[in-house]
Amino acid sequence: MEHLGSTILIMAIVAFAIYRRVKRTVGYQKLSRTRLIFRTVMFGLLGCIFLYVGFLHPLNLVADGIGLAAGLVLAFYAIKHIRFEKRVDAWYYRTALWVEITLIVLLLGRIIYKLLSIYLNNPVLFQSGAAPSLDSYTKDPVTVGIFFVLISFYIRYFTYLLGKSKELEPASKLDIS
Repeated sequence: MEHLGSTILIMAIVAFAIYRRVKRTVGYQKLSRTRLIFRTVMFGLLGCIFLYVGFLHPLNLVADGIGLAAGLVLAFYAIKHIRFEKRVDAWYYRTALWVEITLIVLLLGRIIYKLLSIYLNNPVLFQSGAAPSLDSYTKDPVTVGIFFVLISFYIRYFTYLLGKSKELEPASKLDIS
């Protein structure tokens, strides 16, 4: 029971993040350079951590490569179908809806599958309230591959948006004067 509070807190944070991601999928998002830089750095750090763990488990390196390639393919498609809209306060962007839905389904599906498999293999773990360790997620090549799909997609997508925001800034300054 001692880990129940931290487990519930982590689950609440993950649920809130998923809620925000789904909410953003539906409409346009504001093009904010500082937010994009922060997210790119965070996904880059996560990628480095998972790549390091991949060296500890060589089978994960294959999953890393497949995940990287799949994420880049999705990013390429998303970039081709991105839409920009100039509003009074700033530029807004929106990508292909099915790409975002695919990423959400991949992430949610894998988290649910992993939690169910942990529960079915060791129901006492859930009754005690102990959270599964990071090691239980990083040893599974499919989970690591899906994380790399997300990591490579968002790093490529955000770097594209950062470059595009530099192009759009001079255009908006010309509109003002």
